[in-house]
Amino acid sequence: MLKKTVLLSAIACLLTSCVATQDVLTLNTREEFDAAINTHELLLMKFFAPWCARSKELIPEYAAAATLLKEDNITLAEIDCTVNNVVCDRYGLLAYPTMQIFRKGRASDVYPHERTTDGIVKFMKNFSSFENNRHLIPTLSLLENTQDLNTLKKDESILAVAYVDPTDTATLEQWRELSDRLHADYAFGYVTDPSFAKSQKVTEFPTIHLHKHFDDLQDTFTGSLSEAEDFIKLNAVPLLDTIRPETFMDYVDAGRPLVFLFSNSDEMQQELHNRLLPLVKAYKGKFSFAHIDATEYISHAEFLSLRPNEWPAMGIHNFKTGARFPFDQQGDLALQDVDSIQAFLDKVYENKVKPVYKSQTPSKEVTKEDPVKIVVGDDFEKVVLDKSKDVFIEIYAPWCGHCRALEPIWKQLGKVMQDNEAEKHDLVVAKMDGTVNDVPLSAGFQVTGYPTIKFFKAQDNTMISYKGGRTLYDLVEFLNEHSSTQTLHIDLDSLSKYEDTEEVPRDEL
Repeated sequence: MLKKTVLLSAIACLLTSCVATQDVLTLNTREEFDAAINTHELLLMKFFAPWCARSKELIPEYAAAATLLKEDNITLAEIDCTVNNVVCDRYGLLAYPTMQIFRKGRASDVYPHERTTDGIVKFMKNFSSFENNRHLIPTLSLLENTQDLNTLKKDESILAVAYVDPTDTATLEQWRELSDRLHADYAFGYVTDPSFAKSQKVTEFPTIHLHKHFDDLQDTFTGSLSEAEDFIKLNAVPLLDTIRPETFMDYVDAGRPLVFLFSNSDEMQQELHNRLLPLVKAYKGKFSFAHIDATEYISHAEFLSLRPNEWPAMGIHNFKTGARFPFDQQGDLALQDVDSIQAFLDKVYENKVKPVYKSQTPSKEVTKEDPVKIVVGDDFEKVVLDKSKDVFIEIYAPWCGHCRALEPIWKQLGKVMQDNEAEKHDLVVAKMDGTVNDVPLSAGFQVTGYPTIKFFKAQDNTMISYKGGRTLYDLVEFLNEHSSTQTLHIDLDSLSKYEDTEEVPRDEL
């Protein structure tokens, strides 16, 4: 389907007046993506999908902007999320296309304006000018009176102010280091005048006030500055507001599992808001909460394993672990007893709810025709974490070129093990399609690229990440060395008879 979609897009391009994109940096792999964002001081990244109409409409506008901005040393890049979903999943994209600014490898603002050449050029030039002159702007302002404070409160959407004893140089230095690290996202100030601090109802040092333009307008923190960063990021997102692409990373930075509340009308959202706001306040610090448009972001509901067109609905995503928890959609969420929602939140927080996993139907046993065990999400723990056996598993994506190149070699490896009676050595060679099957949390890792190759040792499930060569010789040599029984002694010189028995899959039009 992907090949057909890409081919049709190319044909459509030939039939229309497509603009050349030679000035857009096209990235094809995770390695290229990481290199690009880390080697460019300032880069605008377009995350797109070829089948998306809005992505297609943006092609000529983006290409023209790339050409115009080249003179200003501003790079525009793009990555196709249909073939690089592992990269794109890092940033929790809610829609295509999304244009994200990166500064020295760090995700920054999401481009918020019209998707036109003029809009992109103007915004990026202004952004670049601000960045180039940022060193002229103090990252930490000394506030000496109420006027200083009120001016910054008015001008800055998020302002963190530390009230510090003037003799406490260690705390002042900690605050300065924090402001240097986070000044791209928040404004920072400090007060050392005891009388001014008293006028702001500060009774102990250090105290931090976080000023913002929503919720209670001010949050107060009086603890160790080692916890100040978490305090700022947690309170920099509203208690309950509508999430948008440009605010998504704020919720990720908040560091809490995010509860998505799906609704498809203003009335439904308001009803949810009124009913659940007390609950949201009670769980602050444990979860973040956000409204989301069910019509516009229906794919995100499906990602959370929620059934489409049954609104309102609720699902939780833990960004740290990748775990997803859909709330039971039986009945109308807005009319359910809040106690049932509270009980669900408590169980998720206490790790008493099993996350949902994508999984195909469990496979048959290994046969002579298929010497590689096929694993799916539902039987991953049973097969891969079976402590009676060593398991060597490849997690692949059907569209991944490196995976396609490895496919015949991995099958050869399975045949080698089968011919050498691997079952007597308590060893299994396996594979799993990572695009339709999730790795469970119990595995102790998340897939960040394809192919991912892991070796789980018998008895204690010690995991070894395979980083060696991808020839049959390399793989067998690794198993000879690492098998738990130490009875596997395959003659490496005998492997030549297995080579060239499988053709590398080729792309077809």
